[in-house]
Amino acid sequence: MTVALTAVLISNTYISGIRTTLVRCYKMWIKPEEILVANAFWVAEKANIYFALQRRRGHGTGKKDFASILVGTWDTVLDTKPPPYRILHQTPNSEVYYLVACSLTFKEITENWDWIEKNLMATLSSFDDEDQVTDFVKCKIESLVAQSQPTCGAAEDTESQAFRAASQKFHRIFEMPPEEKLINYYSCSYWNSKVPRQGWMYLSVTHLCFYSYILGKETKILLRWTDVTALDQINSFITPDSIQVSTRETVYYFFMFLHKSETFKLMTQLANFAMRQLIDEESFQEDKELLSKLSKNVPKKPSYLKRNFDARAHSEAFRSTFRLPRDEKLDGTTACSIWTPYNKKQVSGIMYLSNNYVCFKSKVPNLLMIIIPLRDVLVIEKAATASQSQGDKSVLFTTKQKSSFLFTQVEDRDFLMQKLSELLSKTQNHKTSTLSSGDNASLSSSSNSFVLLESSEDDKQRRLHCDGILHQPLQELYPLPILGEVLASEQSKEGEWQKHFDDYGRGISMYRTVESAELVVRGIPDKLRSEVWLVFSGAYNDMTTNIGHYSYLVDQALAKKCHSNEEIERDLHRSLPEHPAFHEECGLDALRRVLCAYAHRNPHIGYCQAMNMVASVLLLYCSEEEAFWLLASICERLLPDYYNRRVVGALVDQAVMDELLEKHCPKLHKHLNKLGMIGMICLSWFLTLYLSVMSYDCAVYIIDCFFFDGAKVAFQIALEILDSNEESLLKCRDEGEAMQVLSDYLNGIYVIKEEIIDIGEDLCKSPSPPMIINTVPVGTPIGAKSRMEKFHKKSVAISTLVYESYRKFGVLVTSVEIDQLRLKHRLKVVQTLEDQAMRNALRSVGNFRGFDKKDIQELFLLIRGDHLWQVACGSQAAISSSDDYPGCQQYQLLDIEQFKNAFVAFSPWASNGNPKLVDLIGRLFKLFDSDCDGYLTFSELIQILAATGRAELTLRLRLLFCLHLPPLLNTDATTPSGLEDTEEIGTEASDFFSSIDSVAAAIDNLDVDGSPVRPRSRSGSSRQSEILSQLKEAASNDGKPVPSMDQPHFIAMWKTFYDIFIHQKKEQLLYHSTVSVGTLLIKLGDAGRRASKEKSPKDKQVATPPVKITPNLHSKSSLPLGVSNSKTSPSPSSAEELKLNFIQNEVDGNSAEGWQITFEQFLASVLTEEPLVEFFDAKVDLNHQIDKFKSKRLLKKTSLSSSPE
Repeated sequence: MTVALTAVLISNTYISGIRTTLVRCYKMWIKPEEILVANAFWVAEKANIYFALQRRRGHGTGKKDFASILVGTWDTVLDTKPPPYRILHQTPNSEVYYLVACSLTFKEITENWDWIEKNLMATLSSFDDEDQVTDFVKCKIESLVAQSQPTCGAAEDTESQAFRAASQKFHRIFEMPPEEKLINYYSCSYWNSKVPRQGWMYLSVTHLCFYSYILGKETKILLRWTDVTALDQINSFITPDSIQVSTRETVYYFFMFLHKSETFKLMTQLANFAMRQLIDEESFQEDKELLSKLSKNVPKKPSYLKRNFDARAHSEAFRSTFRLPRDEKLDGTTACSIWTPYNKKQVSGIMYLSNNYVCFKSKVPNLLMIIIPLRDVLVIEKAATASQSQGDKSVLFTTKQKSSFLFTQVEDRDFLMQKLSELLSKTQNHKTSTLSSGDNASLSSSSNSFVLLESSEDDKQRRLHCDGILHQPLQELYPLPILGEVLASEQSKEGEWQKHFDDYGRGISMYRTVESAELVVRGIPDKLRSEVWLVFSGAYNDMTTNIGHYSYLVDQALAKKCHSNEEIERDLHRSLPEHPAFHEECGLDALRRVLCAYAHRNPHIGYCQAMNMVASVLLLYCSEEEAFWLLASICERLLPDYYNRRVVGALVDQAVMDELLEKHCPKLHKHLNKLGMIGMICLSWFLTLYLSVMSYDCAVYIIDCFFFDGAKVAFQIALEILDSNEESLLKCRDEGEAMQVLSDYLNGIYVIKEEIIDIGEDLCKSPSPPMIINTVPVGTPIGAKSRMEKFHKKSVAISTLVYESYRKFGVLVTSVEIDQLRLKHRLKVVQTLEDQAMRNALRSVGNFRGFDKKDIQELFLLIRGDHLWQVACGSQAAISSSDDYPGCQQYQLLDIEQFKNAFVAFSPWASNGNPKLVDLIGRLFKLFDSDCDGYLTFSELIQILAATGRAELTLRLRLLFCLHLPPLLNTDATTPSGLEDTEEIGTEASDFFSSIDSVAAAIDNLDVDGSPVRPRSRSGSSRQSEILSQLKEAASNDGKPVPSMDQPHFIAMWKTFYDIFIHQKKEQLLYHSTVSVGTLLIKLGDAGRRASKEKSPKDKQVATPPVKITPNLHSKSSLPLGVSNSKTSPSPSSAEELKLNFIQNEVDGNSAEGWQITFEQFLASVLTEEPLVEFFDAKVDLNHQIDKFKSKRLLKKTSLSSSPE
């Protein structure tokens, strides 16, 4: 009954359109409109003959009666939430009311009421006709609206206004910061294990929120997208046709959507974007061009951001389909047909327009595809055909290559021509001629065409040469003998491809048809591989539009020393060793340049193992530059996220392969799963494009199809391999036996049965036996003196394997299905990797420094969420290079601002939020960042929190003492100075440490065996870094001596004491204790100074012995001038005066020369005061601090930056 009633209420919402009244919540005077039912849910507060001031039930009263609860439920379910106060106009004899004003507060509505009584009532009484009264009131109110909202544009339609009101409601209910952007909201129900709760789901860039208010009970749900582990559509008896949202702790069920498919699609997009954040730390960037883009017949979107996300999804699908560069954005589509000259027919389909390309795809799958770069277009004109009706809708493209493309039956051709003119005007290296009226025969002045004038430098500098770069494939420099049927097959395929080029065109704008696919499946001849690979992969576009870029990258990369270059150097000699080209410096140098150039181009990826194998095969058939752009196409477009340090893409595709195998080979899947080898089969296959499991001359047939059809080829080949060996695999009893079956099958794959593989002069020239093939597996060392030969039974020809994979699985496995499954499994895979990263981070903390493991984990998640939110909002840039911090995610690295916010939130030293402690925090950051890279690790943060909140009293005071020693503290400046300015300041500390024979290298107490080690850049002098390291060791080790402190540094430390104690619970007691200890230490320093003056110069080299002080916790200290014995806590201003007076009175007239105190004196003096001992010995409860921080924040902001300062 409840569910049925909820459904009726939802439908009534959209029938009545009540939700549009949301916009009026933030106005006072509004354009008059009729209200038929004036008293439902409203109570009259004031009234006169023509107006009534009403209050909505449930507002303005302290009690919540049944009527107010019912009204609140109605407003929540129907998403009305009108303003609680309004003014209606009605004449005595009329039954129609007009709403003229509304407000959120009684004060504002009373001002409107007073204005009406003062300015309108006297005038209205002079009218005899009630219709005239109503007309006058409406005219007057409309003029007030126009005056108060002069910029209220007509462009603001009802939907956009309603969305803005919903966005304000979203920020108000969940107390979100302005940076949090609402994408869309949907009506739905939430199942809370007892009864459904009808409400509204709000989807923002970083959060999924739900709000419900039913019969006085409020329900709020707030989830980060980065915490979502799974999104599924389910259909159960209790929650039919619902969406299931899973996190690590809870599962949520939402159902009764009016637009379920749209909601789930948007949720999937947002969750996928969150996973991209976790992988690449990608920030959300709005596309401002959408606001000014020339468009037509575009469906209305409730928000600009929703349109932005839809445009992003469409552009990604567009780029994936046509293999276009990553900066291409889909501008629009239109239905049309194209005339195909090879068979003299019309093919209907869709034309796609982007910044630099016009593309066409037939409605019949795989029938026809065309890509026309605008850079190659010479003329676009309105064409005339035999049929006049078609001639009115035809557009003819003519390219530089003298090929023409005739599009017919174009919808709204004039708008298309206008759009093409706009796009062409933005195309690089082209100029668009002015459109003018004239004779159609003149192309340059035709009103039906526009001509692109080429740049004079278009073809003069097609390639920029760099010394040493190869401009031909390695197989031409190091040819291998091709005998028997292989040579005949190559010649036959070359003839077929040449005929295909004659019929269907050549280059990037060729007609891509079913015949093209058939030729690719049969194999591309070696001489044409580079050309065909570049065209079908889209790498040709990248290379053409970035002339000379590869040469620039090579120069930059080889001059740079980085972790990626070192890894590349180690892997060079393991790259395709069976080919002689990679036994020579020429081949190795080319491979080095390609890999280093790409690592420099994409520092986020850098270099990943398996890239060397792929690049080495590309170099056999392509020039260096061509191989580079093909490698970029593979890493960035065809196999995204594969080649990074966590191989996320490969792990996702492994999960996709698991599901495909279960779908198409369920019996085999069950058996392999039982053997525990599901997750081991395909990872290396996909990463190396099968180069690691079969000879490269066989694997290139798969690569041919891979560049043509994309990643689906890798899946269908894997399915065919497993399907062909299903019978043998089902007989296997363990994992090793199954792997041997697959290994024998893969090693036996051959190109042609009678072929001879010749690698080196000593190879036998005679044909192999009929059933035996001489293959050299990848990884076998081959050279003039060392070569191992293995003989395997032939299993299947590579052409047969490829053909069977298309025949069995070509239709069943589609690119669309692959993309959908990737979205599905990416959530689980990425979250699993994040859990692993968190475990590694917690492991690096060691024994948790006295904190509970759950508290450390909670703090880790809090810091990670803060960082990802800042990245999503664009307030923090990601680290550009993965070389600097291998094994560390960026959210495990805190800069000074993030550390300050965390320290203020969780350390007792800064819990009062005193902004004057910024200097102390900066010195603390500098001490633990002794190598000066600008970042602290998460484990170092825990070490600092433990040192200030959990360590023993002696260690805490030792750390505080060291924070006020040079080179950390420059007493000549108000802020901590940089290392470059501290050489003279650190002389005393340097001399002290150098005099200690037992001083060793600095040891980081938090490093444990097996934790990831990250190389850091070293800035500043090594001497200063060594001093800081030694000072850090002295601060954290009771056994290490600490330098003495002079008077200026002592004064700075004592100011810090006062800054720490402001607003503490026992503030006054702490102040009195501070004064007592400070007075005592000053006297000790003076005594030491007088004693040093009496010593001989030789004796001055001996350190002043510490003065023995007997702790007296009950003695009353003498107070200096300006300090009273009042037990009332002084105000901050009086505390500041107290601090200044104490310091001034104690040090005035005394010379600082020779004045110093030791740490032992400082420690013994502090121990005499119980309040100080109690404060510095208190153990902080991190769990309580985290809960306190969360409750204080109350979700007002999703960032640690909301911490008080």
